[in-house]
Amino acid sequence: MMTEMGGELEETIKAWDQALEERRKATPGIGDPDQGLGFGYWDRTCKSCQDRWEVFKLAIRQFYGIEFNFTRTDEYFGICNDDETIWLMKENREEERQ
Repeated sequence: MMTEMGGELEETIKAWDQALEERRKATPGIGDPDQGLGFGYWDRTCKSCQDRWEVFKLAIRQFYGIEFNFTRTDEYFGICNDDETIWLMKENREEERQ
């Protein structure tokens, strides 16, 4: 993660997590559709981040032969393998709020 690619990957994952949260807040029927920049903006941002992640995911698999996934829970988000034994990035939500 100490490379330019790693920095871009980390930025993308953090932006995606935030966009997912903001989109949820602005989802019609769940939140306020006029919240912040609105559902459409956050939905497009989520799709853009997911597209970028798919490129990173392919590159990582090509270079290292490991399949990683974006994961997101109430406690943390990040990039890990299927059984969460290898993490490229893990952000704890409690630490973010402090």
